[in-house]
Amino acid sequence: MDKVKLTMNTLFAGIGCQERGFENSILFDVDVVNISEINKEAVLSYAAIHCGLTPKMVDTYTDYPSREEMARQLTEVNLGYDPEKNKPYDWYKLSRRKSSDINKYWLANKLTHNLGDINKIEFLSYADLWTISFCCQDISVAGKMRGLKPDSGTRSSLLWENIRLLKRAKDDGTLPKYLMFENVKNLVSKKFIDDFNNLLEVLDELGFNSYWKVLNAKDCGVPQNRERVFVISIRKDIDNGTYDFPKPFDTGIRLKDILDKNVDEKYYLSNTMIKGFKKHNENHEAKGTGFIWKPRNIDGVASTIRANASLCPTDNTINECIEAGNLNHYNYDEMNRVYSKEGCSPTLRTMQGGDRQPRVLEPIATVKEATQKGYAEICEGDSVNLEQPNSKTRRGRVGKQVAQTLTTSCNQGIVEPTVQNFRVRKLTPNECWKLMGLTEEDCINAKNIGVADSQLYKQAGNGIVTNCVELLAEHLYKAQYDNTCLLYTSDAADDRISV
Repeated sequence: MDKVKLTMNTLFAGIGCQERGFENSILFDVDVVNISEINKEAVLSYAAIHCGLTPKMVDTYTDYPSREEMARQLTEVNLGYDPEKNKPYDWYKLSRRKSSDINKYWLANKLTHNLGDINKIEFLSYADLWTISFCCQDISVAGKMRGLKPDSGTRSSLLWENIRLLKRAKDDGTLPKYLMFENVKNLVSKKFIDDFNNLLEVLDELGFNSYWKVLNAKDCGVPQNRERVFVISIRKDIDNGTYDFPKPFDTGIRLKDILDKNVDEKYYLSNTMIKGFKKHNENHEAKGTGFIWKPRNIDGVASTIRANASLCPTDNTINECIEAGNLNHYNYDEMNRVYSKEGCSPTLRTMQGGDRQPRVLEPIATVKEATQKGYAEICEGDSVNLEQPNSKTRRGRVGKQVAQTLTTSCNQGIVEPTVQNFRVRKLTPNECWKLMGLTEEDCINAKNIGVADSQLYKQAGNGIVTNCVELLAEHLYKAQYDNTCLLYTSDAADDRISV
């Protein structure tokens, strides 16, 4: 089978999940013309994943300009700009240091063909497909929902910079064949539906037919409950009018299937932290606020994994879950969640800061081992049968045993079905990346080039689940190139495409 050659411009590129999704479809030979991204750590990861950037390559590359010139070029594209602080990154300061860090960032920017800040891009070279994953902070319910109107000045309003570039492309005769937009489900909520419809109208005027749907990653082969709205726009002069979206299916993959077999000790919470949370919980109860812990049935769907959940399980919480016969889930301040390995991860989110990674419960072989590690106080107790739900639980949901959306504030936990002793640990960056449809090798490559764990969590929460993009690519192929090919369906979830 000859693959369809497809050139791409990837705007708000992140770590390149869009490109990976189309590649994984095995139907397209993808060539990325340009990307647009201002997060310098995301560009590093992108270069490591897709362009083969390694420390050795940084050391052996021989065509670097002067350090001052590298600083000028990186400043010109606004790489490293901090939107929260409205502050550009000082590349000239970095250029004066003895380290080779500026070489690394400059080479990553060059290899990825990164044009940087979309505000500074005058036009884009022709590409068959533009992917546009504009900022969701001002649309998401996790943010302040300040909106995306063209004159609002919000990060989400950068959407209209993409429209500006599309209008320029139309004037230049370089309008792409296809567009793919992606954002949070809240974009099509009552609050923002008028803005969304306005976008569709503008696309119609530019010459595109647009098809949209909310897809959940748990229905696309990944154990994460992550809902996102996708728009596929096809230029009217080539549209066959047959595009449709993938049907939900369940591969049977659960959170336990993506967990690492060997986990570094640094991801486990210390006894000091556990005691601190226990004290916090006791003080909370003493205030009589009426807060109720909410364990969930093992068949339930995991809640959203957030990257800003700085709290973690407490001794009392675990004991309450043990007494209730259910360690599948508990919730502190609507941030800390523990999930059964038989279920799915919550949504990964992009917020970060402090100790805000996901939490999981791991078994300890003996009470002696627990005591040695400082966990006996919270781990001793009778065996736990997770299949018995807690009748006192509020807001319990029963679903498909799928993970909730992964966020960069990951606070989720996992448990063994029947064990006596437990420890609490974070989900690892590698586990979060796998929950986005990426591979362990991808995460290792990003780590090797120097990307910190905190950034790896953030990049997972900011990303697009590659499986969703892969399915969209397959359906685009079927609609535009070969209507006889067989695709994933809910009745044949394990079948690959045959043409």
